[in-house]
Amino acid sequence: MRIGIDARLWNETGVGRYIRSLFHYLKELDEDNQYVWFFRSHEFENISLPNPKWKKVNADIRWHTLSEQLFLPFIFYKENLDLLHIPYFSVPVLYPKKFVVTIHDLIFNHYKTGRATTLHPLLFFFKKIGYHLVNHISIKRAAKIFTLSQTSKKEIQDHYRADPSKIIVTYESGSLEGNNTEFKNKISSSIINLKPYILYVGNAHPHKNVETLVQSMEYINKVDKNLKLVLIGSDKFFYPRLAETIKKSPNSNSIALIGEVPNHELIGWYKNASCFVTASKMEGFGIPPLEAMSVGCPVIVSDIPVFHEIYQDAAVYFDHNNPENIAETIIKTLQNKELLKEKIKKGLSLSSSYSWKKMTSETLEIYRELLKT
Repeated sequence: MRIGIDARLWNETGVGRYIRSLFHYLKELDEDNQYVWFFRSHEFENISLPNPKWKKVNADIRWHTLSEQLFLPFIFYKENLDLLHIPYFSVPVLYPKKFVVTIHDLIFNHYKTGRATTLHPLLFFFKKIGYHLVNHISIKRAAKIFTLSQTSKKEIQDHYRADPSKIIVTYESGSLEGNNTEFKNKISSSIINLKPYILYVGNAHPHKNVETLVQSMEYINKVDKNLKLVLIGSDKFFYPRLAETIKKSPNSNSIALIGEVPNHELIGWYKNASCFVTASKMEGFGIPPLEAMSVGCPVIVSDIPVFHEIYQDAAVYFDHNNPENIAETIIKTLQNKELLKEKIKKGLSLSSSYSWKKMTSETLEIYRELLKT
């Protein structure tokens, strides 16, 4: 049978990681079906396929555009697919054949003011209408809906009255991406100069609540003037805006913006951090804290349902709306050596229970089920 996978977001962070994991493990788990991968031009030219049964198609159309809705369905249709997997909510609704969709989260539903966009407010308003329309249609028409947590499943049910039997939860993983032999764990001079530090890895979109984390440094430095906050990640709009906020902070000398870090260096930042922290208001899953756990870095996170579901008792939790509580929780945790040992041990065990291979296997099981009908 012929399965198509929309891989246009290959180089994105969360969604790209999901797509790359499917690519990596499907070649190992499925020798029977044919796969058609739809890439944008750069990936189409540079990615080699590992299997003669696999095909790649140039689908150089950006997501969230009118072209995606008008032209992409014809690109998919020409490949005569038995099943199409769209691993992101942006479904071309004119595509007439059987498809599954992955809805990673409904964060976009919770940001109605436009803070989560670089668009003009009027354009953002119309974009929101289009987003909800596409979601309603795709959720109704999809043969199955994949999501990443029970928390997100409930959100999809509550917001769109989706049939719960159609929604399949496939957990992601915190396994660090790439060839483990490339992870040198070499302590760079920048890491040495910044120690001791609290680490955050991710983008600076509004739901990540990084500004509140920055504010917490005012209270942290009253107790420990040496402890720094290291922020790893980048985006075109929100990190530059955050940088301006940090410049105005009285604790700016205690905050370091590192930018993007390659995978083989990231492990060093995790391993040498005093702890990993995220103050996110909402997530669909949350990969970086599991990455931190997987190399023995203690994790302190927001007291939100999805984090309790994923991290259980392996993390320490704080009130993400209260910078003083964030600071107090971090300081008390770092001072409690027995608690740190306990959380590190539990984190190592918990992180090993999440697997990209398992996620792909569960996804493949749904493919096979749908191909029989």
